[in-house]
Amino acid sequence: MKLKDGSNLIVSGAHSLRVLNAKNIVSLGVLQGKAYILSLDDGVALKAVPGSVQPSDTMEEGRYIKVITFKLGQVGAERTSLLEALRVRPLVAIYVDEQGNTKVAGDIDFPLVFTYTITGGLYECKLEGSNIAPNPYLAE
Repeated sequence: MKLKDGSNLIVSGAHSLRVLNAKNIVSLGVLQGKAYILSLDDGVALKAVPGSVQPSDTMEEGRYIKVITFKLGQVGAERTSLLEALRVRPLVAIYVDEQGNTKVAGDIDFPLVFTYTITGGLYECKLEGSNIAPNPYLAE
């Protein structure tokens, strides 16, 4: 949300995390900072524990490093099977950032890698990758 002075108002924490298998993306193009994605499916909505989605961006040696950490509940065999399947796939993440903007992390050439551990009855998850360009907003 934009204020009258042009600054952004923080409306919430990051949320609505969804991942796409990069191999199912037919086309992903970025034009003027907006990503246009054509995929064979809508991906997987991860339904993270509210308030646990923490995206971060850093710059190292001319590359943008993206890390998204989050927690998932409902530890069990079915969910573990899903997470194991995600762990071996190249991924692209779509999420709503703290200002309410939908962002895209990763792409076909520079996908994210998913890892997780089980700690205290929750899945502690991380999506991580690097790119030569900053993360674009999703064109709507």
